[in-house]
Amino acid sequence: MGHFKTDKEHTQPVPVYHPNPGESRLASQLTEEEQIRIAQRIGLIQHLPRGIFDPGSDPSDKKVKECVICMLDFEYGDPIRFLPCLHIYHMDCIDPWLMRSFTCPSCMEPVDAALLSTYETI
Repeated sequence: MGHFKTDKEHTQPVPVYHPNPGESRLASQLTEEEQIRIAQRIGLIQHLPRGIFDPGSDPSDKKVKECVICMLDFEYGDPIRFLPCLHIYHMDCIDPWLMRSFTCPSCMEPVDAALLSTYETI
């Protein structure tokens, strides 16, 4: 039982990243360029607006019933993330998805195109 470290950093498993479609590697096996690309992607994901699911009383909100990634209905109070194409997903579903594929799972719209044009000016 002595293999647990007290340092918080080491209790997490080494993350697996997908530097290219269909390719997965441990974080420790990435080149510096891939690490930079992944760090930029994480930064872009963090810029996507997030919110709490609230069905509200507006009838137009009723059409969004479920997260297409996990197929579960949204519940009031679920943490959600909005993509530039206005589709919404559970944050826990879309964040790992975006690390693998930077496209909307519903409409296949590239997420980074809209994002990069927004943040390139900064």
